[in-house]
Amino acid sequence: MRYKRILMDIDDTIFDFQPGNRNAVNQLMAELGLASPTIYDEYEAINSTCWRALERGEMTQEILHVERFRRFLVTKNRDDDPARVADRFAELLGQQAIPLPNALETLRAIAAEREVILLTNGITVIQKRRLACSGIGAWVHGVVISQEVGASKPDPRIFEIALDGLAPEEALMIGDGVQSDVLGANRAGVDMCWFNPKGRALPEGMHAEYEVRDIRDCVAIALS
Repeated sequence: MRYKRILMDIDDTIFDFQPGNRNAVNQLMAELGLASPTIYDEYEAINSTCWRALERGEMTQEILHVERFRRFLVTKNRDDDPARVADRFAELLGQQAIPLPNALETLRAIAAEREVILLTNGITVIQKRRLACSGIGAWVHGVVISQEVGASKPDPRIFEIALDGLAPEEALMIGDGVQSDVLGANRAGVDMCWFNPKGRALPEGMHAEYEVRDIRDCVAIALS
């Protein structure tokens, strides 16, 4: 058995994050009286900036949770409490657990043969609600959420927590994220199976031992 433990990303690897995120944002904006054809893109530009700051280690999960809405509300000259808005968004996004095609079957097949640890940079309350809603938490050996452990991908510390004493070469990371999953696996010395359905190129200096466009191909790699 080459790999004893499989580390697996959640968003855009198992769940189709963008439709769920759009649904939650648009519902929130409707509740705030801010619905418009461009409102999602306006919010997402700010949200993306905050997530990039998180990956660079410039922002914590707790700050991001509220800060993206604080910045957004400033652009709309609103005096809503950003913490309350952020908590309402967490409720709405926690209801969104849209699986990618063939992702659940792939996860179930791998988890039947190997220990699977879900490894996510998501916000704790959101991810736990989505896992409960989907039921996939019952299939896996554990879940490591960045907000709970105080480190976010690509920080190798979150991989060390997921490994829990296992040697890096005995684990495989499966995920779509370049700056989070691939870079983090490279830094942690863990083999990388890059889920790359759009055929992107990796930046210079990064590598993946495996690259798949169909998530189902991860099963044979994980069980090799």
